[in-house]
Amino acid sequence: MIEALKNIGFIVTERLERKELSSDLQNQYSELPADYQEFLQRFQTITNESDNVWFNSIEDFNGESDSGFRWNEFELMGLEALADDKESCDMIRLFWDSHIPILMSVKDGYQYLCIDLSPENYGKIYYGVEPEFEDSAEFVCDSFNHLLEMLSSNKKNDILTNFK
Repeated sequence: MIEALKNIGFIVTERLERKELSSDLQNQYSELPADYQEFLQRFQTITNESDNVWFNSIEDFNGESDSGFRWNEFELMGLEALADDKESCDMIRLFWDSHIPILMSVKDGYQYLCIDLSPENYGKIYYGVEPEFEDSAEFVCDSFNHLLEMLSSNKKNDILTNFK
């Protein structure tokens, strides 16, 4: 699938040696789908040519990248904006505790694709957009591999337009 992403214009820096996710991230997201874990081992960076769409990498998750945009930036933005509203902050945390952001876009506003890790929707991919990242979550497809197929196909998909 890395080749398919290259074929549609993504710039890929492939991973040369295995790297582990931090224990903090593994504790927070202990049940990542196997296909996604395998994908993370294949690259260090994947961005579009304009560098305004990117896949979060192990380095991003571990806080080791030089990106000014943290992997959990949308959660942090929501918590900061609603700092005085404990109930809203609890709901934001609850959402992100079971949704890991995998693909980010600042191409046309802030947008993300995430994997749902909750038992009832495990492995499904969702899309969200600012300003209410959590409330806007919309189903995209059933699995990470299906998402990669959708991204690399020529079929028109309005949601995925801002992720290419």
